[in-house]
Amino acid sequence: MIWVIFPAYNEEKVIHPTLLALYHAMKDRNDPYRAVLVDDGSRDRTIQEAERAVADSGGALPLTVLSHEVNKGLGAGLRTGIYWCLDQAADDDVIVTLDADNTHPPAMIPDLVARVRAGADLSVASRYRAGSEVHGVPGYRRALSDVGGFVFKTLYPIPGVRDYTCCFRAYRVPILRRARLVYGDDLCTAKGFEAVMDLLLRLGPLDVKVSEIGFVLDYGERVGQSKMKVMKTIRSTIALLTRRRIERMLKYRPSQVRALEAAGRARLAAAGTPRAAGSRG
Repeated sequence: MIWVIFPAYNEEKVIHPTLLALYHAMKDRNDPYRAVLVDDGSRDRTIQEAERAVADSGGALPLTVLSHEVNKGLGAGLRTGIYWCLDQAADDDVIVTLDADNTHPPAMIPDLVARVRAGADLSVASRYRAGSEVHGVPGYRRALSDVGGFVFKTLYPIPGVRDYTCCFRAYRVPILRRARLVYGDDLCTAKGFEAVMDLLLRLGPLDVKVSEIGFVLDYGERVGQSKMKVMKTIRSTIALLTRRRIERMLKYRPSQVRALEAAGRARLAAAGTPRAAGSRG
């Protein structure tokens, strides 16, 4: 099973074509899949437009909608979607995350999933690998991404990772289960767009095996303005990177990570929760 998570906030103009693109990318494949829309307190018709996509697929698009009553931010949306999927998934399933604004091509999902099934814990659609192209992205945002990537690779290197800020990723279920054992409900605590980086930084101490694939990012497909507040995101990202780097040195050394995993499994066993083993229940 492939679980495809779309965190969304006020995406009524784009969620319909985005979900239909997923349907067309997956309809002729043998892989079962499910779209998981995490509506983060939208005040528009995001949910209704998602339901219209299901209707326009003839009911063939499998969709689950998870809703926040108020807007909680991207981090909460990712956390809600990932934890819900982990509660449903088997260990050989794959969880995919991507933006809901029609800038990440769902047609690339099978390639990302194939990398995971070939042995990677995580595969990333990267703007810094062979075959990648970037269109329609403002120059200042490209510069921010380039500088940010250099800083992350210098201060918090994760083998195999060049693109720290792209949300388009496929995860092996066991690596996320391990992360949940180690971090509990604090897997991804960042609230804004830096949450994408936070999730990756959390996997670093777990010796995550990463594979990247170049992809075409076309902001010309986006409708409406980006919701990212640039200066706030820069400040939040610097604070996040500093905090996570210190934590990795002091709290998440290899022996400490193993102890936290063991403690997490013990808590699940004491609670009578079989999910640590990863079976579908």
